[in-house]
Amino acid sequence: MSESAVLDPSVLDALRQLTPPGEPDVLHDVLRMFLQEVPARMERLRNAMAAGNIEEVHRSAHSLKGSAGNIGAHALYSAFKALDEKSKSGNLDGAEALVEELRIEFGRVEAAIHRLIGSGG
Repeated sequence: MSESAVLDPSVLDALRQLTPPGEPDVLHDVLRMFLQEVPARMERLRNAMAAGNIEEVHRSAHSLKGSAGNIGAHALYSAFKALDEKSKSGNLDGAEALVEELRIEFGRVEAAIHRLIGSGG
């Protein structure tokens, strides 16, 4: 699967265009920050799920949805959105399947980011 199938090229281009001439690549900085922050935030989400803390699940899913959207990871965004909406309803029945989907999709996004950063983007 190519980066473009996982990360929206138009979002990546828009981030890339934010880089002033002669400055470090904003796209790479944003992608590196995503990789540094999201795994711990996903772990908090999993812990909240295990504890049945619906409010924290909702807060985490909503925040992570925004992070995924910011980098154009549409499938990951959609999965977080589904969990966000489910937790907003106050019912986490069946949410374990969504968390597994999030784990798998994050792996795809992570691999695409590593390929992109490794290739010089």
